[in-house]
Formats: sequence, C-alpha cells, structure tokens
Amino acid sequence: MTVAPAGSVRIHRAPRLDPPFDDELHPTTYRPARAEPAEAVPPQAVAGASPECHTAAHRFLNLCLELFNGFRAPSQLRPLLRVTEAHDLLEELSRALRRLAVLHRTAPAGTQRRPVRRRQLRTCEPRPGVAEVAAVLSDGRTTWSVAYRLERDGTGWRCTALTVLL
Repeated sequence: MTVAPAGSVRIHRAPRLDPPFDDELHPTTYRPARAEPAEAVPPQAVAGASPECHTAAHRFLNLCLELFNGFRAPSQLRPLLRVTEAHDLLEELSRALRRLAVLHRTAPAGTQRRPVRRRQLRTCEPRPGVAEVAAVLSDGRTTWSVAYRLERDGTGWRCTALTVLL
C-alpha cells in the first residue's frame, strides 16, 4: 500500500445537483405513504361531546368514585356495564381496588385517609351515541387516571371498556 505525499490529494465537494445518470432519467424517490384514515372524523367529534353524553360520563365517574371511596361494591356497577364485557370490566375495577388498598396500607403512620376526588374530566363523542372519557383522580398523595368508553343502547349508557392506570 502506497501513501500519497501530504498535499497531493485534494478532495472536491460534490456539486449540489448532479445530473441524472442514463439509467436514472426517471428516478424513483422515496416518499413515505401517508396513512389515510379509514373513516373521516365527523366535525361534531372535534367540537366536543353532547350534553347528554357528558352527563352520562359524569354519572359513571361519580359511581366509580363511590366505589373507590368504599361506599359501593363493584357488583353494584353491573347494570351500567355491557353484558359481554362485564367480567373484564369488573376484574379491572377489582384490580384497581386491590392496588388502592395496598396504597392505603403502606401510607405513613398517622396520616388520615383522604377521599378520592376527580381532578379533571375530558369527554369526547367520536360518533353519536359513543363517549370516550379520560379522568384524572387524586386522593392527595397519589394521582392516577381512568379511561373508559360508554355506548348508548336502547335503555341507557353502558360501559364497554375501562382502564385504570394506578
């Protein structure tokens, strides 16, 4: 291997625009495909939820707060749950209650138990008769969130999905 003496090798910058080669007269450029939404979001979904939808979301959250504060049993929420998802939803609520009980047991001695309160509630109605809700809850020491989906059936609003992030 031979080494060129210093100063004999010069590096030139590439021109800003190279002309295409013969085989690249019609070059293919990479353009990421834009994901088109399957359904267009109706304009009323952006505007917010209807008053009926918001009232149903508040009602369900207030019942969940009664559950978290110990005034209600999980089985009392069964009429507000869709029958096909009731088992999974009650399991999620029970899991949240167990975690909440552990937090109360591990609290420092001498601190009194504070009630769980709603800090914030956001309701969206992606299509009429469907409410998607996110709520922030707190008991003064811990903050967590609850997300759920309500759907209107013939007799009222039923919860179809629920996640508690504690």
